[in-house]
Amino acid sequence: MTTQPERRQTPPPAVLAAGGVWLPAEVCHPLWLVLRAHLEGRRADGGRVRPEIAAALDTLRAAGLAHLTDTSPNGHDQRTSTDITASSDPRRLVTTEELSRRLGVTGRHARRLAAAEGITPAARGLWHPDDARHLTRTHRKAT
Repeated sequence: MTTQPERRQTPPPAVLAAGGVWLPAEVCHPLWLVLRAHLEGRRADGGRVRPEIAAALDTLRAAGLAHLTDTSPNGHDQRTSTDITASSDPRRLVTTEELSRRLGVTGRHARRLAAAEGITPAARGLWHPDDARHLTRTHRKAT
């Protein structure tokens, strides 16, 4: 009698389930980057993004960020010191004051411009850098 070697059960790269799709965390951030770039081009051409699509992109961004900052079971970061970026990291969140300075408007007007583009803050008074870049580009084109 021969025995078969035990096969490790690895999850498939994506699973289509009733009502949705499951993606592994490690593909969320790269997928979000590609979709974000595509939608930026669409918005630049005057297109709009449906709310459910924007919500799905926010979920992808959150899952990608959670994976990138995930900790191991013992509470230590899984990233090594070579992955730590400088404090002047361009991916850090942008304050409303900094965003308004880039746009050359008041903070209140910067928030209104963001809302008109369908951009929501990451937290109170903080914006994702790619959203700030997108808003700066579109505002420059409009003026």
